[in-house]
Amino acid sequence: MKQWPKQELTISYSQLTVYNQETEHPFSDWTDAHIRQGFTWREGAVSFGAIGDERSIIEVAVRKEAAPEPGAIRAIVVPFETGEGGVIVSSILSEAYGYDVPQGSYELWCEIVPAPPEAAGNRTRYLFTFVPCGDPKARIAKRDAELDPGKTLLMVASPAI
Repeated sequence: MKQWPKQELTISYSQLTVYNQETEHPFSDWTDAHIRQGFTWREGAVSFGAIGDERSIIEVAVRKEAAPEPGAIRAIVVPFETGEGGVIVSSILSEAYGYDVPQGSYELWCEIVPAPPEAAGNRTRYLFTFVPCGDPKARIAKRDAELDPGKTLLMVASPAI
């Protein structure tokens, strides 16, 4: 449906955040439960755990459907309601990129595709895919060894102020 150009982003504090432009305090405080599941979620802002603090590639798209990307080690899906101003992808102390994702209800996929170790200059890719959905559900679609989410995902977080 729509895909934006790839961007480079320096990840800090091992997290990437997707939030509505009008969100005042987009970054969240992480608890041990959030770390185990790989994300914090609250209305209008979600932070995903990164696999390292490094310069990475960010890809954002809106698609009719999604499935784990070949090579992805992790895929997390969360409900996301976009506002009128679109969304921003950023990391603490880093660049912030805006995307004019149409207002609506989505399942937001976050996938991590590490760079092959033999490929010099390649960067880890973080794929954010917005899939229109009337009844979005949070789930771990693909789990790596770092995740241990338990039976119930924690869908409450506090803003980091």
